[in-house]
Formats: sequence, C-alpha cells, structure tokens
Amino acid sequence: MRRHVLFIDPPAFCTTVEGLVAPALRHRPVAVAAPGADRATILALSPEAKAAGITRGMPVRRARKQCPDLMLVPPNPALYARASRALHEILGRYAPIIEPHGYGHAFLDVTGTNGLFGPAVDVAVRIQREARQRLRIPLSVGVAANKLVSQAAATVVKEEGGGGAEGQRGSEWLCQVGGGEEPGFLAPQPVSVMPDLDDDMRERLDEYQLELIGEIAAIERQQLRAVFGAEGALLHERARGIDPRPVLPPERKAEFRFAHTLATDTNDLGVLHPLLRRLTERLGHQLRLRQLTAGRLTVALAYTDYATARYRVPLTRAALDVELWDASRRAFALACQRTIAVRAVEVTADRLGEREMQMELWTEGQGGRGALKDSLSVAEGQRENAVFLPPSRLPALQGAVDKIRKRWGERGLNYGR
Repeated sequence: MRRHVLFIDPPAFCTTVEGLVAPALRHRPVAVAAPGADRATILALSPEAKAAGITRGMPVRRARKQCPDLMLVPPNPALYARASRALHEILGRYAPIIEPHGYGHAFLDVTGTNGLFGPAVDVAVRIQREARQRLRIPLSVGVAANKLVSQAAATVVKEEGGGGAEGQRGSEWLCQVGGGEEPGFLAPQPVSVMPDLDDDMRERLDEYQLELIGEIAAIERQQLRAVFGAEGALLHERARGIDPRPVLPPERKAEFRFAHTLATDTNDLGVLHPLLRRLTERLGHQLRLRQLTAGRLTVALAYTDYATARYRVPLTRAALDVELWDASRRAFALACQRTIAVRAVEVTADRLGEREMQMELWTEGQGGRGALKDSLSVAEGQRENAVFLPPSRLPALQGAVDKIRKRWGERGLNYGR
C-alpha cells in the first residue's frame, strides 16, 4: 500500500499564538527572545520581522539595530504547548499516527484512511479549515509519500505564499507531490529546502557550488560517498526523494536530545567533561527505559561568538553509559577545534533500534547481593588497580547503577578522580 504522509507547518507559530492573546502584536515585527540577557538571540520571529531582515539566531542587539520597531516578547513555552495540544486534538481526528516535530509542527501518516476521510489532499484541506476556524491558526501542509518530501513541500509552499498569520486561504498553502514525482519536484529547489541537513553539510555543499537539490541528485552515489563519507550515501537518496523513515508517535521518538547552557562561558575541560558525562547518562537512561539502542551520537557546541560546531560518531547499537560516554568524548574532541569559550553543549542519540533482549540486572547464575557486591568490587579494582571490567559484565554493573540512581537520584553516585 502506498504511503501518504502529511507535514503540518504553521507559519511563524510562536508569534502567531502571541498575536492571538495580544492583538496589539498582530501585523507588527515581533521576535521571541529571552529578556535581560546581553547575549540573547532571536528564537522565533513574525513574517514582518523576517521581511525586515531579522533571522533566527541573530543577537538581539543586532536585531534592534536592524529593525528599530522590533517588538520583543519573552518565550512562553506553556502558551505554545497549550496551542500545540489544541492543534493536535484536531490532527488526532484524521490520523492514526502523529509524530510531533516541535511546537505546532507534526508529521501525519494517513495511509489507509481513504475510506473514512477521502484522499490525503482532502484530509489536508479539512485540517486547514478546522485549524483556521477553531484556532485562527493558518497552516502550510505538504502531502507526499514520505516525511522528507512532505516537509520540503510544506516549506516551498510556505515561502511562496508568504507565510503570514492572516494571509491567504488555507488551501493556497497546500502542496501535493504525487508518487514518482519526488525527484522532479526536488530538482529545481535550493539546498536550503532539504530538511535535516546540518550546517556543516550545507557549508560543504556550498564550497562545491552545489546550490540546487537536482545538482546533488545528478552525482553518482560512489562519488558523493567518496567526498562526504557515509553521509554521502544518505545524501544521494535524500536528493532523489527517497526516505524510508516511518512516522513515529511520541512514545517511539526518532531521537533523544539533551542540552545545557552554561552559566559562565568556558573552555575548561574540567567543567565541560563532567557536563558531557551527565548529558550522556541521561541519554543512556532514556534509551534503556524504552529498551532501545542508538546507532549514532552527535555532540553540538555553541561558542561565545554564536558560532556552532558539531560532530557525529557511529555507535554499535549502544545503550550503556560507558559506551555513550566514550563516544561523546571522541565527538567532543573532534567538534571542539577552537580556543573560544563554549556557552552550550548538546548531545543527541539517533538511528534508534529495539534491543534484542531486555537488559538483566544480574548475569545468569548469579544472585542479587553477591552479584552487586562482585560488580562493585570489580569497579573499585578498576579505579585503584586499573583492572578493566570484562564487556560481558558491563550490563550487570549498569543495571546496578540504574537501580541506585532510581532510588537515590543523580546524586546517589559520585565519580572518583
């Protein structure tokens, strides 16, 4: 059965919602930014602010110079979450599977619902109409056979339609890409339309003067792989509109991400390494809680001067803290190539898969207290006598550590020097 995927993209969602509760903000250049911070950056903006040259990530000080009439509002996550839930109530009437993609945004898999609601494009029109009538929120919707093309279609039609909060009819912000039309639709589009390309890849494509998706699609798979490594093979598929990723409900997330912004910018490894360890421990906990493993780990850094860097390392279906911690250190060392102080660290685990078997706390043939004592003894020996724990014993030790944390919290364990 052919898949039918919708991508719901409310243009300028955060500022549109702000305008609904404060009418004075409507049709004005509005930006969302943290108040009272000299280094605050623009988190979201209205179409009017975008037309004035403001961009996401721009420092507030520079944005004020760019647009003296700019109105700043502090982030209101509770308001955005409430509006997202109201929108998702509408979406839930038409799609059995919904994957949220940030505030207000979502993928919908409506495969097999023709008998109930008609073709996928009709479902999109009905959703647009209900969202505008009940919530006064306009929607840009892309309809295609997979997530990548539907998201690209929504982006294209939003940019062509202007994406204003009170603009055109909802049906005019609808773009459908039929089966087999994916390469032809993507070919004339700029690389910026392709979703999920990190900044490093975009810069490298720009260095090779590859500005259109069709230019990438025309290059042989082996050539892209030779230049971009393993990511080149994936780039080859995406440029042709091939995307086998399923639409996943929230309980089956496509990735896990944890981030932390430092109170004081620093490049002291004595501060950054412990922070990195805490973030990877949280990742590992979430993976094991859902019986999942990760095939890739990404460390992203934000510097004092607002530049960013990231590096990805492959994993062999990892879920243990020690595996994630080792990978994060390698990725951090490769990502952190500047002497500028770091202001934020983010760690992401993706390419998730199900564990083949549930992790057991005690290895076969061992009892509770004895196994715990034995595991901790080995760990103590590792610290004092540099005796390394055999790989077969790592799951048992990890299970013991998880039990301690569950009872006593993150502070239940401290690491020696």
